[in-house]
Amino acid sequence: MNEEEIITKKYFKIGEAAEIIGVPASTLRFWEKNFPQIKPMKNKKGDRIYSSKDIEVLKEIHYLSHNKGVRLANVSKKVSRNPVPADARVYLIHQLRDFKDKLLKLKEQLE
Repeated sequence: MNEEEIITKKYFKIGEAAEIIGVPASTLRFWEKNFPQIKPMKNKKGDRIYSSKDIEVLKEIHYLSHNKGVRLANVSKKVSRNPVPADARVYLIHQLRDFKDKLLKLKEQLE
């Protein structure tokens, strides 16, 4: 899989994800059980579908465990997945505030 496909694609099957990371699919399944940061979706058949965010987390786990020599027990503490949901919440809050402002302006116009 070339870099262009990786950049443009949003979701990857387990074989594609394993090829990108450079580990066997069994390693990804093992990491999924041991790292709560990895949560691939599953289709109707039960096949794992990894998002591009999951791929980034997998790359970080692979880098820390293979290149830096960090033990798997400590890798989970170092891998950051929490900022992604926080960013989503912040984005949603901004959208809701904008919507509220629009409703208040509409209310003023109707009065």
